[in-house]
Amino acid sequence: MNHFSRRRFFLAGSLTGLVAAPWFVPSTALGKDGTLPASERITIGVFGVGNRGSHSIAAMQPLPDHQILAIAEARRDRAERALGVVNAMYADRTGTSDYKACEIYADFRDVLARDDIDVIWGTAPDHWHGPMFSRIIKAGKDLYGEKSLTRYISQGVELCKLVRQYGCVFQTGTQQRSDPRFRLACELARNGYLGNVYTIEVISPAGQAYPVVPPCDPPEGFDWDMWTGPAPLFPFDKQRVEWLAMYMISYYCVGFVTNWGVHHLDIAGWGIPDLFGKPFEIEGTGTMPDGGMTDTWIHWNATLRYENGPTVDYCSVGERQPRDGCRFIGDEGKVFVNRQVLEAEPKSLLDVKFKDSDVRLHASPWSGDPYTAHTADFFRSIRSRRNPVSPVEEGHAATTLGNVTDIALRLGRKLKWLPSENRFDGDEQANQMLSRAERSPWTM
Repeated sequence: MNHFSRRRFFLAGSLTGLVAAPWFVPSTALGKDGTLPASERITIGVFGVGNRGSHSIAAMQPLPDHQILAIAEARRDRAERALGVVNAMYADRTGTSDYKACEIYADFRDVLARDDIDVIWGTAPDHWHGPMFSRIIKAGKDLYGEKSLTRYISQGVELCKLVRQYGCVFQTGTQQRSDPRFRLACELARNGYLGNVYTIEVISPAGQAYPVVPPCDPPEGFDWDMWTGPAPLFPFDKQRVEWLAMYMISYYCVGFVTNWGVHHLDIAGWGIPDLFGKPFEIEGTGTMPDGGMTDTWIHWNATLRYENGPTVDYCSVGERQPRDGCRFIGDEGKVFVNRQVLEAEPKSLLDVKFKDSDVRLHASPWSGDPYTAHTADFFRSIRSRRNPVSPVEEGHAATTLGNVTDIALRLGRKLKWLPSENRFDGDEQANQMLSRAERSPWTM
């Protein structure tokens, strides 16, 4: 807490009454223009305004207690497009047609040097998460960090330490926790309404292959060296930097086995906490691209076995399952949840009346959209200085399940993972894959 800034101290203290509120700020706290006074707004810098960053800005829009002051982006055209969205959002809110209070930066470190920014929205590509998030935390900012938490397991271990050392409020971008349907499924599993849960099925969307395309010069305004950051600097081409190809190249991302799978792996661990905290053995098989520029799993089928505990069947859509999601299977019932449906057998499970003695999970302020709810939960935690619904340790644990799966598939043999030690048991080759050298100066 020594790094807790004076401004954040007043933010937490001046609106103490908001901590117990649902998701909204009472109208009595708002100014005539429908916003909070400048001294009480949560001021934000957004790092990366591609797919995730743009979606995050949209998710903030219904909430009244924030102000985006800075955008850091390696692509000038994207930064300018996002700047227009931000200016329009606050112009509409304040009734000021020429609103201009947000600035664009090519180097995110210039934003970190600003004392007037409380929070960073970390929505850069996965390979940037460890080096970037560590610098954000050390700068004394609170942080919304997109999933996967980090590209490598060793980076996640370090981030967990830094968050607690610096008193940072960290919300991992696993927004399914802020959806009441996922919370209900996990509460049913946690409280014994399914009986003994002996199997959890986790199904992720499959990966994709992309062919090699010819290199070319980066477009004007695209800082290729900065975008590459800690990864090896390859010749630029137009495909590797775009969604989804960048998610399928191992230097930038583990692939969907972690990047997408982390969502449902996180729900599995939220429902059965032993999945995050106890040792397990893992083995499986998968399919890699035959060629091209991508080198992450297209399909996979893995099994995680916990001693005296459940089995996790983790696969991609199309292997054994027709749709993504998380299914808890017990000897008295089962429940399946994804972003479209919540199903249970027997159906009466969905109408369970929980007892006072039951474990009730952290409920984000619900506003009809999980992204906005996840954002509101983060804002509430900034003011209360309490953990948000997706704290860094659980973001690390869910990411680790995906990364461990990737390593086991690449080595093609059974491995044993020791969560308390963040390492494999007796397999040095596997342990060497917990990290990779980062390109200077972007080491953690």
